[in-house]
Amino acid sequence: MRGATFLLVINFAIGLSFAAAFLLLTWRTDIRIGRWCAAGFLCAAATVAVEAVVPFLPGRLASALSFSFLMLAVTLIVVGLARHYRPDMSLRPILALFVLAEAVNLLLRYDLPRPSLIHALIYQLPYAAMLALGAGIVLASGRRRLADLALLAVLAAGSLHFAFKAIVPLFATGPAPDVRDYILSIYAYYSQTMAAVLALLLGLSVLGVIIAELMAETARRLERDSLSGVLSRAAFMERAAALLAALRPEERACLVMCDLDHFKSINDRFGHAAGDEVIRAFGGVLAERASVGALCGRIGGEEFCLLLPEGDVGEAQRRIEAVRSAMDRLRYALVPGEIRVTASFGLAVTGRGEHIDEALRRADLALYAAKAAGRDRHMLAQDAPERRGGRAS
Repeated sequence: MRGATFLLVINFAIGLSFAAAFLLLTWRTDIRIGRWCAAGFLCAAATVAVEAVVPFLPGRLASALSFSFLMLAVTLIVVGLARHYRPDMSLRPILALFVLAEAVNLLLRYDLPRPSLIHALIYQLPYAAMLALGAGIVLASGRRRLADLALLAVLAAGSLHFAFKAIVPLFATGPAPDVRDYILSIYAYYSQTMAAVLALLLGLSVLGVIIAELMAETARRLERDSLSGVLSRAAFMERAAALLAALRPEERACLVMCDLDHFKSINDRFGHAAGDEVIRAFGGVLAERASVGALCGRIGGEEFCLLLPEGDVGEAQRRIEAVRSAMDRLRYALVPGEIRVTASFGLAVTGRGEHIDEALRRADLALYAAKAAGRDRHMLAQDAPERRGGRAS
């Protein structure tokens, strides 16, 4: 097997292997870059297959298929980058570049002399431009993880590689191989070697991004309470401490402790499934009515906590009342309609100088006061008496 033919086999295997890996890793996830890049690597494998049978095809057809499959491969990968890094970005620039490159190559390139600078520019620059566009998408996203930087570097290197190939005719000394002689040429050997290196680097860098996203998605799931959908206690405490530490000395935040009234009675009378339904509904109501940037967590069985980054007590009270109003309108499948499910709230104003545990203690005192005053209401920490005995449910 000749060197270039062997490299074609390697490149074909690389394309299929990465396509399969991307699909297997992202098939059941929302990570769209995997599916787009899988399609791109399949098209790259198709390019290699075409180049392997070039001697048996008409020259114009072989040239058109080879360019079109590789251009489609690069385009699909860049679309995947856009959908992942900048989901709101219009795809028109990418599609316009693809259509323009296809039109110019199909209509003009084959009849141009080989080797010539214009022939090489028309063939190679579309790849360089598309990869440069992909690098720009990653750069503009602002993401700076190691995996993102590695992908950015590979895209930039790929763009420079094709740009250099566009000016190879300036240094060429002999006649260029015909399309059908490509597989036997020294140029094919070096070209396919570089293609293998770039395909490996690109595949590994995309794989790195996918793995980083899968790890981040797993971390997000671990820090969420599976029943209520809000943050777990550990995640809430960690984020709340960080949020308070980031406040300026003059800034304030509002901490709200929430506790479902008579929750044990709901469990005892209607079953734990009914209790789970109430927990799930209350978590959804809290999350929906929290302000932008607020933290919402479940810190106990029926205890929840809100940290509102704005220190406006009036706004915090309005949000509490909005939650109470929404609770009044809720209906449950497992809790009879005549049963009102309510909650009590304790509100404390806190700031950078106070530890989150102390803020929680004050908010808990206010919650205790709300329970003692009849439940289904909120109290400010400054109005709460010192707590004696256990809190009512």
